[in-house]
Amino acid sequence: MTTLNSTKTPLNLDQHPCFNPKIKGKFGRVHLPVAPKCNVQCNFCNRKYDCVNESRPGVTSKVLEPHQAAEYMAKILEKEPRITVAGIAGPGDPFANAWETLETMRLLRERFPDLILCLATNGMGLKAEHVEEIARIGVSHVTVTVNAIDPDIGAKVYRWFRDGNLVLRGRQGAERLLSRQMEAIRALKAADVVVKVNTVVIPGVNDIMRSKLPKPSPPWV
Repeated sequence: MTTLNSTKTPLNLDQHPCFNPKIKGKFGRVHLPVAPKCNVQCNFCNRKYDCVNESRPGVTSKVLEPHQAAEYMAKILEKEPRITVAGIAGPGDPFANAWETLETMRLLRERFPDLILCLATNGMGLKAEHVEEIARIGVSHVTVTVNAIDPDIGAKVYRWFRDGNLVLRGRQGAERLLSRQMEAIRALKAADVVVKVNTVVIPGVNDIMRSKLPKPSPPWV
């Protein structure tokens, strides 16, 4: 699988370890911590811990500015050229920090044209203009975390939702988030960006099987 980045250079997307299990252990990725703010508070989220055994995207020792992230990436590639993917997944949400996120992606594309770029977001702040810039830069993969397609369940997964200066809670906030997620997924697909939907399974909350009900089609189809 190949695609073109903004400089019209073919990218070998087969070297993305999240999408090609055959190359796991041969190529790797790095998460760049440039997005500290988050616009959704998940009930399961805990970003307090930082130690050598914590390598989750939501945990970091330090938040970097975009130019620092580009320098850091250069040092990483010097030491380990098998790193083929650079992503932003936090420690907050990339599109609660849209300028920092997109500026980092721009700098990386300019300096490392062969690098695969990806983002992971809850979708709340991902707007149409962001999708246009994502496609222009050559970000090839975006993961959207969708933890519920039923707002009543979403109200149990999340504590609060921030949309600009407005803070929402409960079903109203969950409906707003789901609507934004569906809009983002459709826009990304229309822009030929690879979309991966992640779900954090919470026992007893969003894993309930209702066998007597017809299986609904995903709302983004």
